Amino acid sequence: MQTFKYLLAPLLGLVISLPIFSLVIYFIAQGDVSMVNINTSELVLYFKSTAIVLFGTAFLVLFLGISTAFMSARFIYFGSRFFSLAFVLPLAFPAYILGYSYVGFFEFHGILATLFSLPKFKLDILNIYGVIAVLSFAMFPYVFILARVSFASISSTVVELVSLKQLSFCKAFFTVYLPLAYPAIFAGLVLAMMEVLSDYGTVAYFGVDTFSVGIFKSWFGYGNLGEAINLSIIMLVVVFVIIFAESRLRARYRFISSTHSSKKASKVTLQGFQNGIAFGLSLLISTFTLFIPTGVLLYWFYLDFNTLDWSSLTYLYHTLSLNILSSFIIIALAFGMVYASRFYPSKLGVISHKLSILGYSIPGAIIGIGILLFTNFIDQNFGKVVLGGSFFALIFAYLTRYFAASIGSVENGFSKIDKSIDDATIVFGTSEFGRMFKVYLPLMRPYLLSGFLILYIDLAKELPATLLLRPFNYDTIAIRIYELASNEILYKSAFPSLLLVVTTAIAVLLLNSKFVRGRR
Repeated sequence: MQTFKYLLAPLLGLVISLPIFSLVIYFIAQGDVSMVNINTSELVLYFKSTAIVLFGTAFLVLFLGISTAFMSARFIYFGSRFFSLAFVLPLAFPAYILGYSYVGFFEFHGILATLFSLPKFKLDILNIYGVIAVLSFAMFPYVFILARVSFASISSTVVELVSLKQLSFCKAFFTVYLPLAYPAIFAGLVLAMMEVLSDYGTVAYFGVDTFSVGIFKSWFGYGNLGEAINLSIIMLVVVFVIIFAESRLRARYRFISSTHSSKKASKVTLQGFQNGIAFGLSLLISTFTLFIPTGVLLYWFYLDFNTLDWSSLTYLYHTLSLNILSSFIIIALAFGMVYASRFYPSKLGVISHKLSILGYSIPGAIIGIGILLFTNFIDQNFGKVVLGGSFFALIFAYLTRYFAASIGSVENGFSKIDKSIDDATIVFGTSEFGRMFKVYLPLMRPYLLSGFLILYIDLAKELPATLLLRPFNYDTIAIRIYELASNEILYKSAFPSLLLVVTTAIAVLLLNSKFVRGRR
């Protein structure tokens, strides 16, 4: 029994990583290591499109995320409290819904043309630059949330040194404040980039052939599973390069965090022209990232009000039940793994922990293919369909893809519990059950809740893996929105989109509230 406790964390990590191993093993076993089976011109196109989207989005995400985070953390200006909330809320919008909204806003006879009586006006955004803008609007909150905490933690000593040196604002920002926030900015940027690589709904609708689109085309369009797997392996290599580069950059600037002191610098109250600049910039960013897409959805909802498709409520029920069940399972397994690693540590546990968090950086389409290879292997050995097309396969995909999103909160919570409590439970002979459910679960409740909310937000917006693996006749609201938009019935997608955004926004607001944030 004692041996099993030490093996619990490694076994969990191995099971969670199975879809990735399935993909790699299949790739090696089939001998398709060369690029012969891939159309070279298509491969070049996927590389070029993915690189442009990735770097373009990174640049815009950094600009939006850093500027909003710095204003929110360091200054008090007209509307600053409201804008701090407005900068978080775009996280509730799946990128593809933002994309549909903007196409409807700028199209021929669209909302903008109607508002300003411009019948011939049309701004064509269905191109790679439109994708970069839309993905940046949807992803910049990742950098904003993490960088805001870092900027807000700047010590009063640092601010006094800047004042004594009589540095200009620009010089102080680029040589002092920005380097202090590098680790948080890199962490947020990597999260955003992983989401960009994983995106399928936006790039497919805008007609941009990235790797994610190529994987779907190879499989569903041409029925070529081998090419889809080869593309997945190439994309895995790209992901690992990004992770490696991020870890090197983070290690390079790790020492900077140690310069923070416990006394935080006070916010500066802006007056006059500076107050107007901060307000104007915040209003401009919020208009494009939040107000326009929300306004478009509400306008479409008004147009469609008399013919609303109430079956959207059924899709919402599917989404809520699936997401809540999946989030509960994933957060429970994350608690089990961290608990086992704390009380029964081993080198195997450390390795499996690293493997289990890789899934978050791997696009949902790749995870979906890995799950299909695994479930097909099981089904073939049983001679009948056992796992294929089941809820197990879909929840397993969610577990592999989003385990890292939950384990961060759980690890953070355990790190706040003093080791003396561990010793006390051992001295008083507390049973394993009592220690887990009567001591640690109550102490961990806020952190488990925050991890649960993060999972819910991510799962609600997930599209590629759900498209590949959903059980027959069990569509989620995200799939319903995707189908309506694909059939060019954009205004009909408003009701299900608003249902999805409102439920996700509640989770975002709870995550941003003092009830959860104040205890992390």
